[in-house]
Amino acid sequence: MSKTEPMLKIFSAGAVAPPLQKASALFEKSRHVRIDMKIGKPGDLLLEIKKNKQGDVISTGAEYVLDDAQLRGTIVPASRRSLGYRRSVLVVPIGNPARISSLEDLCRDGIRIGIATEGCLKGIWDDIASKAGLTDRIRKNITHHADSCGGVMSLVNLRKVDAIFGWNAFKNLWPDTSDIVELPRDLQVMRSTVAAAISYTKDAQLTDEYLSFLGSEKVRRIYSDFGWITW
Repeated sequence: MSKTEPMLKIFSAGAVAPPLQKASALFEKSRHVRIDMKIGKPGDLLLEIKKNKQGDVISTGAEYVLDDAQLRGTIVPASRRSLGYRRSVLVVPIGNPARISSLEDLCRDGIRIGIATEGCLKGIWDDIASKAGLTDRIRKNITHHADSCGGVMSLVNLRKVDAIFGWNAFKNLWPDTSDIVELPRDLQVMRSTVAAAISYTKDAQLTDEYLSFLGSEKVRRIYSDFGWITW
């Protein structure tokens, strides 16, 4: 690509980056645009955007993250677009060595549970355990905390825990190290993966074109292939 071609600076949370990267590659090719993508923890990305006052689009795995960004004036409110949904599941190391088959199994003595304290999975364990009335029994087995979705998934990949509260799409992203245990529908939680224009964008028209492209049927199929639920 030539240096004269327009460029978009995209910020993405780590656990939602793979489908966004694939969609961005298609946009680059069809629109002859360079995409510079920065992947990291949502909180760190938003601090960088605010500090440098640069960037065009940010994507995160939960709406509440951009609620905070909107309150701080970091994003354009009307530009927010849901790209798909993820369904809560229990994620276990491949082979499921602790033989977890239900939420109640997390209450067994000696079970090690990991939870996320930041990012798209923040608070999910509480939402699910509270629905089942198992909060105290599950809390006593929470042994590991991580400050991001990728971080809590690494606990599974490294076999430091027997289970985490995660998303169905994680199996598609880490097929060699993880399995999922489905939860009953009445216990499931869903969250939206969202993208929005950054208020400091220097090319509002191109940014809007990119966000519109993310809402296309072609891109919905990409997210669906990665395990997202798209309607």
